[in-house]
Amino acid sequence: MSKFIRYNLLEVISYVISQIYIKTLLFVSNITFQLKSFFWRVKVGKGYHIFGKIIIYKSPGSKIEIGEDFCSVSNSFRANASTIMAPTCLKTLSPSSKIVIGRGVGVNGVSITARTKTIAIGDGTMIAANVSIMDSDFHSIFPPENRNINPGFEFDSDVIIGKNVWIGTRVIILKGVKIGDNSVIAAGSVVNRSIPENSIAGGVPAKVIKSIYP
Repeated sequence: MSKFIRYNLLEVISYVISQIYIKTLLFVSNITFQLKSFFWRVKVGKGYHIFGKIIIYKSPGSKIEIGEDFCSVSNSFRANASTIMAPTCLKTLSPSSKIVIGRGVGVNGVSITARTKTIAIGDGTMIAANVSIMDSDFHSIFPPENRNINPGFEFDSDVIIGKNVWIGTRVIILKGVKIGDNSVIAAGSVVNRSIPENSIAGGVPAKVIKSIYP
């Protein structure tokens, strides 16, 4: 009884209600994700845990593959350190595009858009809130007067993220980037060039700061 007195009754009630809400939303989110995966023909491994909304858009002929033990958090109620600005979004925009997500990957409101190339994420990678990953600029840089109508497909390039990578909140990963295994990308970075394995990188643009090992 003395242990119970230490807690405010309203706090206990609020906590119980929140746990019921979490369990309910988790159940609904998993069912919704299962249905979307079926209708969009997305290959998904076993053991996924979905909390919140996932947007899926898949061009006919393209591929979206997700490995086992996938975890997606798209609701700020479950976010630990940051408010999630948008739901997890997986989009392929042409028949040649692919999104391949490995086993045991965790994402938080990430946006992944493959226009014509492949975006691959290795096993065990963690992606924090509000990260954007894309294989394209979506508009050609030159000539400037026709950027709005010049898609620049020829400049698209694969994005390859290795195993056990940790990507901090609000990172932007641009076309052609390769991030090596075990590396860490600091929050708020813009990655426009490849990062070697076992590295800590950060900044705008992101540069290697030091090795992950002493």
